[in-house]
Amino acid sequence: MEHNQPKHLQTGKIGEDIACDFLKKKGYKIIDRNFKRKWGEIDIVCHKKRTLSDKISSIWNKNPDSVLHGTKIVFVEVKTLNSNYSLDPEDNLTQQKQKKLIRTCQLYISEKKLDPDMDWQIDAILIILDTQSKKAKIKHMEGVIY
Repeated sequence: MEHNQPKHLQTGKIGEDIACDFLKKKGYKIIDRNFKRKWGEIDIVCHKKRTLSDKISSIWNKNPDSVLHGTKIVFVEVKTLNSNYSLDPEDNLTQQKQKKLIRTCQLYISEKKLDPDMDWQIDAILIILDTQSKKAKIKHMEGVIY
């Protein structure tokens, strides 16, 4: 981590790393991180790892090459705060921020040439870091923005 980075960016990076580890443990596969455009950013793009039945179904439907065939893309907004901060991380998910996120997700699908009718959702992972104990409280809110 760069030490000349502003403190809030360092905290954000730590939070995103924690969120990725958390998602992997829950069975998600990370596809992309920090997709940035001038009006917004997607912190994490992932999907639930496919089961054997998903893979068989994909082959049965003659689409074995599509890694994401039949899966739901999950765009994740990560909000991280230090424990000495007075607001909750979800207080940062304003209506304006949500609109930008939706627009950025739609652009991601378009730019990556994914099926525009594919199923997707936006989750939020809220993290409060306790720098004293070096522990984090993690709250995963699925499908929170639509």
